[in-house]
Amino acid sequence: MQESESHAPMNKTQDKECLFERMPVPGAVMQLSLPIVISSLVTILYNPADTFFVGMLNNPVENAAVTLVYPVTLAFNAVNNLFGVGVSSAMSRNLGCKEYNQVRICSVFGFYGALASGLLFSLLCTVFRTPLLALLGTDAQDPGRHHGVHEMDRPLRRPARHFERGAKLHGPQ
Repeated sequence: MQESESHAPMNKTQDKECLFERMPVPGAVMQLSLPIVISSLVTILYNPADTFFVGMLNNPVENAAVTLVYPVTLAFNAVNNLFGVGVSSAMSRNLGCKEYNQVRICSVFGFYGALASGLLFSLLCTVFRTPLLALLGTDAQDPGRHHGVHEMDRPLRRPARHFERGAKLHGPQ
């Protein structure tokens, strides 16, 4: 009976136990850190690639928009990574203690905490857009003076214009 159990495929719990209890530390660190390193590299390399392809459009306003958005994107990722690092530490400790219910609670907290902080960060960036753009180097006196700064609102304005046209055509009902 023991021989068949030793040759049986491991389930997820046994995989986690093997990773945290029996695997050598360098191998465990590589297995756990490699996806994070790859994700960080993709995030960092995204801006030069995005700038390259947007630059092919030969529109300096669009290229400037990409350059302005990059620091905000990095700040957004930094805030959400706070949840990722803290939660992964708590999850690791709880996995080591075999408190799997606490692992689930930590996971849920991390997901919803990152989601809530992302929404709050987005709301703050929208509300304080003018001072944020001035902080990033645009003209502090009138950031809307340069065409394109308020182009971020275009997707929101277009449906509103179509709705207004439809209301004028059909009149009050």
